[in-house]
Amino acid sequence: MIDSPIFYAILTFLPATVGFLGCVFHRIFFPICLAYLVGLSAFSIAGIFNAWEASYTLMWIGGIQFSFDQFTYPLLFGTSFSLFTSLLLFRKQLSHYFYQISFVLLTALTVAFSAVDLISIYIALELTGFCAFLLIADRNDNKSLFLSFQYLIGGGLAMLIYLIGVIGAFQFSATFLIRDLSYATPIALCLIIAGLMTKAGIFICGLWVPNIYSHASPQSSAILAGCVTCAGIAPIARMSGDLVPIANSMVVIGVLSAVVAALYAVFERDDGRALGWSSVSQLGLAILSPTYACIYAMQHGVCKALLFSTLTPEDPPAHHEQSNHHSADQETPSNVSTFQNYASLIVFVTASLSVMAFPLTSGFITKSLLKGDIPTNAKIIVSTSTLLTTTVYVRLIWSRIQVFLGFRREIMAKKYHNKTSSFYTNQIFLIISSIAIISFSITDRSVLTYDNIVNALTATGLGIILYASVVGLQTVKIVKPVTRTLDLVGAPFVVAALLLANLLYFKI
Repeated sequence: MIDSPIFYAILTFLPATVGFLGCVFHRIFFPICLAYLVGLSAFSIAGIFNAWEASYTLMWIGGIQFSFDQFTYPLLFGTSFSLFTSLLLFRKQLSHYFYQISFVLLTALTVAFSAVDLISIYIALELTGFCAFLLIADRNDNKSLFLSFQYLIGGGLAMLIYLIGVIGAFQFSATFLIRDLSYATPIALCLIIAGLMTKAGIFICGLWVPNIYSHASPQSSAILAGCVTCAGIAPIARMSGDLVPIANSMVVIGVLSAVVAALYAVFERDDGRALGWSSVSQLGLAILSPTYACIYAMQHGVCKALLFSTLTPEDPPAHHEQSNHHSADQETPSNVSTFQNYASLIVFVTASLSVMAFPLTSGFITKSLLKGDIPTNAKIIVSTSTLLTTTVYVRLIWSRIQVFLGFRREIMAKKYHNKTSSFYTNQIFLIISSIAIISFSITDRSVLTYDNIVNALTATGLGIILYASVVGLQTVKIVKPVTRTLDLVGAPFVVAALLLANLLYFKI
């Protein structure tokens, strides 16, 4: 383990420096950025498995405190993996300043994951919001610009409420450190948590997530789903670990988020929105356990980055204008080989099975650890959420297989003669990612018990049956009015109303 404060300071702030230099030397710094992300991923994995813990104070005495621990390393790995996935797979389609913005975002997220004082978290989350605003607007059409400003206004409102809570807590504790929040008033804690939940996209403050995920470009969606919504998870987990009242409240809100969002995803027929509602549900599960919140969010972020990166042009969501929401392998049919589609299909199915917590996947390990650390009463509701999530991903997998079969028929009809044995960088990376998701399942054999495996297989079987039961339902009349209302009213106003409802709940 490295104990040098200088090393961790460089690790935190070097990405932003590289990002700004990349604006001047665009082509030179891009491979450097990819190499840095690989190194950061390896360092984070080592920190996870070796349980490294290190803290340092920026500017020494009286400076800002940071802690690299088991709240930091999992999310740091998820962030570096998501950024690497997006930059590598879409390297030929990136706008001029995309990777530079991504590296400034990396510094902001590193601070958010490692900071132990409320003001540093506030600054990091604000910078995260500005970077996310630019990523959402990357498509540069009217809809994405509208949604990016919605996100900016809604996020600014959430951070304003958070800052008011921080000031209220400071009046009683005379410090901004998280460990001293026990002196703060309940109202101050309510304001702080409400702001963090909005940034994390947790229901009922996460209504902005599905709309933005489904309209952003695929490379932006991969980053937003893989790491941006995880920015508020580490602070919430730290507070829940130190304060029992917050931990108890997170159980109620997490269960609500997990079930309601998963139920809405079942009836959502737009793939992008379904993945967005699934993220709201999965992050609700993450906050149930302070101990495993970050490792669960990491697993979710990795899988969502892969899922958004492998959406195909043959099955674009209806709202994506001019098929802009393509996969990393989008080319004209004559330029796409069968192997490329096989690789995308394999990683899509593997990532979906992992989110479903299917045995021998990373999701099975993290969900088993999570369920072992939550109250008994909450386990029943978590099982219900797992069943609904399984139903969602059974539909997505079946839809993806249909697209793949349709693509094969198109190739055979037009007699394309591409070499299917050719290997490409993107496909090799996707296959390695699938193998890694499966390999992670053997890192903790203690959860590979007969009962856990049977429960997971039972949930999968019931999910298939439930999907077969609801597949013919006409849900457009149910889902569309809600979607149009959110689009018309605007996310900031909805978030403001729901934050007020959260405050009333906490106060009661």
